[in-house]
Amino acid sequence: MAEIARDFFVYGVNFLALAAGASATNSINIQADSDFVAQKLAYRADVAAAGQTYSTRVIPLCAVIITDTGSGRQLMNQAINLTDFFGTGESPFILPQPKVFRANSLISVTVANYDAAQTYNLRLSFIGVKSFQG
Repeated sequence: MAEIARDFFVYGVNFLALAAGASATNSINIQADSDFVAQKLAYRADVAAAGQTYSTRVIPLCAVIITDTGSGRQLMNQAINLTDFFGTGESPFILPQPKVFRANSLISVTVANYDAAQTYNLRLSFIGVKSFQG
């Protein structure tokens, strides 16, 4: 099938009230109308929804594992520090190779909070394009 169109799109996944020492898994459902080509990754973190400035930005002590359930492959061999793989909204992490997630598949994201005391709210963004096939 030939590609007929691409549209900018962002898929997001949230981990709210991720307690110290806890881990959680959430999934992103890739819509059936198109493949999704992830190009950049960004995160936003806060503690108890408190306001932030650039100098008080929360840098979470968390690790992440991402699995493409369409292919059954993990994107890393072990949990990677979140800030090593996700940038900020102003400076997102650019994937060295765009990653295609097939239509109607899932992106499984597991986050582990390894902070000794802090509970985080995390919002992760997968930034890219929807690739429509003809």
